[in-house]
Amino acid sequence: MKHFLLCCLLLLLPLLGTAQPGKHRIWPFQVNRTDKAGRYTGRWKLYLGEGKEQVVIRNGRFRHGREVGTWKYYYPDGTLYMIEKYSRHSPEVAVSRYHENGKLARTGKAVQVSTTTMDHYYWTGPWQVYDKQGNYTHTELYENGHLIRRKAESPGE
Repeated sequence: MKHFLLCCLLLLLPLLGTAQPGKHRIWPFQVNRTDKAGRYTGRWKLYLGEGKEQVVIRNGRFRHGREVGTWKYYYPDGTLYMIEKYSRHSPEVAVSRYHENGKLARTGKAVQVSTTTMDHYYWTGPWQVYDKQGNYTHTELYENGHLIRRKAESPGE
């Protein structure tokens, strides 16, 4: 009987983290937390709207105040807008943006540089651009967030 109760508790524990925003959660599953230094930590979800009309518009993880892993952003209607993949040991971020119909709009790299006074996020290198049907159209080259040139070639080149 003791093992049965333990198994039930372990199976139900993850459900505590799926509670509605604003409800109290048990520590390991709490979202939108800060550490003792006041830095964002753990799972973070940002919502748009109130009550039953709430929609997640940003979802990801922080570690010591920095974004880590995969972050997803959503249009107000709930469809995917952008995915950012952060590397632990590099300032480069892999970015994929999507049209409102769900088709890929553009892919490329961004750089996030943090100083004591500000954070700077900008696009860099080649970005592949796609039309609303998801077909490749051209490549754009960025340096420090500024568009340098456009070139029409296959995305693998």
